[in-house]
Amino acid sequence: MLLLKNARVFAPQDMGDVDIFTGGGKVLALGSNITSVPAETKTMDLSGFIVTPGLIDLHVHFAGAGGEGGPIFRAEPLSLSSLLESGITTAVGLLGTDGYARSVMEVLQKAYALEMQGISTYIFTGSYKIPPVTITGDVATDIIAIEKVLGLKAAIADHRSSHPTVEEFIRLASQVRVAGILSGKVGIFHLHVGTYPDPLYIVRETNKRTSIPLYHFLPTHMNRNETVLGEALKFALDGGNVDFTATSDMEHPQAYEAIIHLVEAGVPLDRITVSSDAGGSSPLFDAEGHLLDVKITTPEDFLKQFLRLVDLMGPEKAISVFSTNPAQRLGLGKKGKIAVDLDADLLIFDSEWNLKGVIAKGRPIWSKI
Repeated sequence: MLLLKNARVFAPQDMGDVDIFTGGGKVLALGSNITSVPAETKTMDLSGFIVTPGLIDLHVHFAGAGGEGGPIFRAEPLSLSSLLESGITTAVGLLGTDGYARSVMEVLQKAYALEMQGISTYIFTGSYKIPPVTITGDVATDIIAIEKVLGLKAAIADHRSSHPTVEEFIRLASQVRVAGILSGKVGIFHLHVGTYPDPLYIVRETNKRTSIPLYHFLPTHMNRNETVLGEALKFALDGGNVDFTATSDMEHPQAYEAIIHLVEAGVPLDRITVSSDAGGSSPLFDAEGHLLDVKITTPEDFLKQFLRLVDLMGPEKAISVFSTNPAQRLGLGKKGKIAVDLDADLLIFDSEWNLKGVIAKGRPIWSKI
């Protein structure tokens, strides 16, 4: 058991200076001057420190990705420390371009390993290609039978995708929806979006031809360029959810810039999330499609973008985008907020918003205090 005393808590709402009592991986009590705790409780005085929910990264290649340019460009699996140093207490893993030499089972096993090390993990089945690669041989069965599988990942509007027809896409979306209904999960169709003109056409057409709700679709990399960002705005105003990528070394609009742009245009904040794409490759192609360079993304930009948004929009809105919204989007009802009976996934910052500690499921697992 752990008692955090006198911390400035954003849950995400500003609660002022309060105490947080945790046990069994949960928040057991939250309030001023908590004193009635068991004798074995460890106490930390956090006067002058800030506590927030842990960050949730819903698109991270924690088992490694890459491979454009050949085997030498395959990214290695991410370490637990690289995630913790970026404030990530919940991570959702997935495959990238390579659904051939890499497998969803690899991603699942890495998820189990990270879970055993202390953080919470989930995965998406599939990769870029259609028909999807799976664990059981069937998309719906993966989602229904495997607790950690939250949905399906595929690629659209990209020269590395399988260029599915609308009919093929509808069948996959239907499988995701039915699997979500039968498993009690949201059922997410998570979409890598490239730079083709009208990149979300296939999603809009699917929604128009069927009764599959928009909340099943989560397109990512929607700040890839100004054109894609414009499509993100239209999609979100129509009721869809969009995900921006936190990579900071690209020419596309930064995640925090994209968020501000959408909010100022009237998009409700709860339709926006950010993910890292960490462990994946960021290939650069010339106009003729020749590979020029490959960069491997890292988790650190995720925390940097969060802190930039803290500066520009305040802690409550930044936490919503990086923790509360992804928890809601993924159907993780015990995460994304600080409240009694929810998971005790907590970050400790000093007064200058430097990350000083990470508590995952009530256990301190990283500290600079």
